[in-house]
Amino acid sequence: MIVLKNKIPPLDEILALYATIVSLIYGWAVITFFWKVPSWLYFLSLGDIAAILSYTFASSLLECTIILFIFLFASLVLPERLLYNKFAVRGSLIVYSLTFWVGLFNLNSLIQLPTTSDVITFSIGALVTSALSMLIAERISLVQSLIITLGNRLTVFLYLWLPLSLIGILVIVLRIL
Repeated sequence: MIVLKNKIPPLDEILALYATIVSLIYGWAVITFFWKVPSWLYFLSLGDIAAILSYTFASSLLECTIILFIFLFASLVLPERLLYNKFAVRGSLIVYSLTFWVGLFNLNSLIQLPTTSDVITFSIGALVTSALSMLIAERISLVQSLIITLGNRLTVFLYLWLPLSLIGILVIVLRIL
């Protein structure tokens, strides 16, 4: 038990990383949802649109929680110097890099179907961007403090998105029953 306690990051760093993940995932989901709403108004009722929003919130909650657990598991498995010491900073930089490359991959997929070289480019680009951003953050303390401050301020959005997700799950359960 002592070993686990020493490997799990402090709660404030976990919350800062989770808030960063939640803000990016929910932001992307809400933008996508509202992008599609005008076309849905032609053939879906408002109840159906609300149900889609509920499914969007529930799936976003699941996605964010899985991503956080992946980082926590990595913190347990990897040596302390890799992730544990600066959990919020390094985790946030990885999430920002992945979000950038997923967005780029998504935009490219709209133009043409992804090829094997696109997937390889995405993978290498995400790794290189993550590594370079962590190296820059390691060298420039202003970047670290900026990421920590941003993560701490994004925790406010947890008070918005998590209750909405729980309401979404409740709506899904009521629809099933």
